[in-house]
Amino acid sequence: MPRYEAPKNPDQFRPGSDVVAIGEQLTLRHALAAALVHNPQLRSFAWEPRIAEARRLQAGLSPNPNIGIEVENFAGSGTMNGFDSAETTIAFSQLLELGRKRDRRVRVAEGQWAVVALDFEAQRLAVLTDTASRFVRVLELQQRVEFAVRAQTLAEENRRVIDRRVQAGDVSPIDEIKARLESESARIVADRLSRELEAARHELSAMWDATDPGFDTAIGSLDDLIPVPMLNALTDLIEQHPEVQRWIAETERRSSVVALERAQTVSDVSAGAGIRYAEESDDVGLVVSLSVPLTIFDRNQGGILAARLRAAQAIDEGRASRRDLVTQLVRAHARLTAAYHEAMSIDAALLPAAKDAYDATRRAYDEGKLPYLDVLDAQRTLFDTQTQRLEALAEYHAAKVQVEGLISEPLNTQSLREHTDHLNQGETP
Repeated sequence: MPRYEAPKNPDQFRPGSDVVAIGEQLTLRHALAAALVHNPQLRSFAWEPRIAEARRLQAGLSPNPNIGIEVENFAGSGTMNGFDSAETTIAFSQLLELGRKRDRRVRVAEGQWAVVALDFEAQRLAVLTDTASRFVRVLELQQRVEFAVRAQTLAEENRRVIDRRVQAGDVSPIDEIKARLESESARIVADRLSRELEAARHELSAMWDATDPGFDTAIGSLDDLIPVPMLNALTDLIEQHPEVQRWIAETERRSSVVALERAQTVSDVSAGAGIRYAEESDDVGLVVSLSVPLTIFDRNQGGILAARLRAAQAIDEGRASRRDLVTQLVRAHARLTAAYHEAMSIDAALLPAAKDAYDATRRAYDEGKLPYLDVLDAQRTLFDTQTQRLEALAEYHAAKVQVEGLISEPLNTQSLREHTDHLNQGETP
């Protein structure tokens, strides 16, 4: 997928010049592509690698040479009165860095660039995960609105039937009151879910910095279920997460900082050469200078120790980060497995039973064998079961998005299919 990259030249930056083209029907892939290009947080973070590149360029530059002019033996007393005995020296000097300081600075800057680049990848992965989660939420609410509208339509139809039967004297007026309450309750639920769907559509469109959703319907299915891979197969994939790789790069960068701090103990040499002109004799001579600081008191002991401590700290920070990712994976895998089992159980037993119960109750009511309250109970049970199934499917896909974000790859790859526990269907070991 295309993604936004900050321009190398900031003068080329045109804020708000890109326009997101969103159609009436939105697919997940289109939503992800729009977020990668137009997400405001991602666009802001995209400047960090460019900044690191500039710092890497700066680290490789040599110190500038110096030019100096020195005038001696003038404006004094006696023979040094005026400028007749003055001596003028023009000299160039250059700082010569020893101990491979420039190479080590470049190494540190390159390490910083690698860390920033991986931070950007982690942010990009977070944007993809968040966008996919919001897309799943929109899909869920779309279906819940459909259920609510169907329930409202059925409740209104039942109310009209009850009205006619009450007028005919076949049923009690109490049934009419219950039917009217059921119809009004269904209308309220449908209205609330419609408002939640509208809010979810705005939350999704905010991922690509749009104030108006620009789409009417999210296209996708929550019915697609795949067996859950075993946890140990997923845990191994944590190593490819950008956050884990980031701490590996950070550990290497801090080791480079240790080498740079040690190089600071090597004294640099300042070498210079110039020309000295004597006014009195009208003679010209060469001047050569060389200066080396004596590292007697300051041998950068504190800087070296601090760099070594930070390098050791990076190992523990990386281990803590990896453990946190594994903990998140265990939690998401447990959610995914539970939702998968719940959805499969509802499809296999609960939903068919609820449909059969409603059909049987409705036939018995039409034959005058059961009161209308039993029909309402059976109808409510059927809708509750359908809603429970939808919630399980939405939970499954929401957890699936989280798992895929943690392992940085889809769950339906061939390598992961081979690690599926077909007997337990993904139970956490």
